[in-house]
Amino acid sequence: MLAQDGTLQGQDPILHIGKTQFQNADFPMDEQGRTYHLGTKRGEVANKILSVGSTKRAMLLSQLLDHSDNEAHLFEIESDRGFLTITGRFKGSPVSIVSTMMGMANMDFVIRECLAVVEGPLAMVRLGTCGAIQPPAHLGNFLVASQGSACVRRDPDAFVPGSTLTPYLFSQAILPDAALSSLLQQHCAAALGEDKALHAFNVTADSFYSSQGRPSTHFDDRNDDLLASLARTYPNALSLEMETFHLFDLARCSGGRIRAAAVAIVLAERYTNDFIAASEVEKLEGLAGLAALTSLHQYELGLGIQNEQTLTV
Repeated sequence: MLAQDGTLQGQDPILHIGKTQFQNADFPMDEQGRTYHLGTKRGEVANKILSVGSTKRAMLLSQLLDHSDNEAHLFEIESDRGFLTITGRFKGSPVSIVSTMMGMANMDFVIRECLAVVEGPLAMVRLGTCGAIQPPAHLGNFLVASQGSACVRRDPDAFVPGSTLTPYLFSQAILPDAALSSLLQQHCAAALGEDKALHAFNVTADSFYSSQGRPSTHFDDRNDDLLASLARTYPNALSLEMETFHLFDLARCSGGRIRAAAVAIVLAERYTNDFIAASEVEKLEGLAGLAALTSLHQYELGLGIQNEQTLTV
């Protein structure tokens, strides 16, 4: 746990939270104030958060956090649902790295439960992976969702026999926090080059297969033209993944408490059907992670907040 003097307390490398008794069915928390899915409580989550897709990536990027020979420099907690939260400091700034896993439902758990255990505003950067919908995005590029994000969802009612509904629904776009996204773009470009770190429009899908236009002989998905439809509807769309829109949506609905930005590493070119070499991924994760952490460190979280509360970390 982060103490008031900024030091981290606790000796175990990872605190594992098991089953416990919860109260309040509307927003379950146990008697210690730990949340239902992430298992964290006040004092264990910083106001600046880097959200990543896997525990492996979280552990990799935790190596970028400040180290000290005299004290435990990281607080690590894993819930029984598999969410890993690592809290420490980056260049002196408190920050948490949270493994969000995949999809909008898991992103919902992370955002709501992190906000519930911090005081004041929250800055969150999403570092994920994606498919590139069209050029100029290519394998290994960093696509910063500075132009916003929209959502594509499969409509189950369209698959009812006799229905004339459109199988997939497209939303309007939501913009990120301009200042945080600008920092993220700047540092991604410094890490990879301006020609490989692109301003992008993101599309978030509610599934990996049907809603991203991946063909199947086993299911009636009616998605043969979906990628082309996405490009027609969102002409500037470059990245296609499963989390960013929900982060931006909850930030929009948070009354100004959440500031959000996102970047995705291109692992697949959907327009050529090519996939990146596995040997390249870890290096790219490290570069993008450093850019994201640097952006969070430099971001002035208190700007524009009325009646700003004292931050606890």
